[in-house]
Amino acid sequence: MQKSRLRIEQTDCVLANFEENLSRHRKLVEKAIDDKADAIAFPELSLTGYNVQDAAQDIALHINDPALDTLKELSRKITIICGGIELSDDYGVYNSAFLFEDGHAQSAHRKIYLPTYGMFEELRYFSSGQRIEAVTSRRLGKIGIAICEDLWHVSVPYLLAHQGAKLLFVLMSSPLRLTPGQAEPAIVQQWQQIISTYSFLFSSYVACVNRVGNEDSFTYWGNSTVAGPDGLSLATAPLFKKHSMDVVIDFDSVKRARLHSSHFLDEDLRLFAGELRDIMTCRPE
Repeated sequence: MQKSRLRIEQTDCVLANFEENLSRHRKLVEKAIDDKADAIAFPELSLTGYNVQDAAQDIALHINDPALDTLKELSRKITIICGGIELSDDYGVYNSAFLFEDGHAQSAHRKIYLPTYGMFEELRYFSSGQRIEAVTSRRLGKIGIAICEDLWHVSVPYLLAHQGAKLLFVLMSSPLRLTPGQAEPAIVQQWQQIISTYSFLFSSYVACVNRVGNEDSFTYWGNSTVAGPDGLSLATAPLFKKHSMDVVIDFDSVKRARLHSSHFLDEDLRLFAGELRDIMTCRPE
């Protein structure tokens, strides 16, 4: 496996209407299969909508729930990454990323950093994920998945990259926060800087999939972006519009980037781990 065709679906969804959202996923996945894509990725909470609040417990699904069988069956022909509300074995409710491949489903990531500032109140309705773990895909190799706010914490992409992920997905439902006097909202510029920085520092692909549309008082801005291991943007979707975008992921370019500049390979994990232990055990009182 050297190259994979990835489809990014910058799409909208209907709040708390799983059946309608599932139907939309099915149609888009079938179109991607017809177009010979190897994998397709959707935004954060694409199966449920974002601002579900107390309904989260009612619409949470176990990863083996029969309601997901449609996506399992489609995954025999394409790898599917999407967002949903997961009910764990011990009945925790999580903002999760689901991975469907070869007829199987897995919870690939549970959002760790649940924002509670400004307009956000996720920690009221979701439990925090406790693992940062890369997963292996037959069609994409070793990948990492983060969810929105997770990427604002460098530990998440750092650990995923050093576990071998050469492609990092970021599923997003980032709402617009207006910045007076600026033609482009600051949040858009900030995300582009983060994507470029991480892709370059970790010599890896970064694919951010943001949603569009309106939901209650939230407006989602899109602008989904895929950056290559040199930090340069390979493809960017428009602001505020639904958009399907194909990008060829060439894993040889990761090899070339790391041979050209070995800053990622030279990272001293033992030094970092030792210093981190010292910070944790020697906190000032």
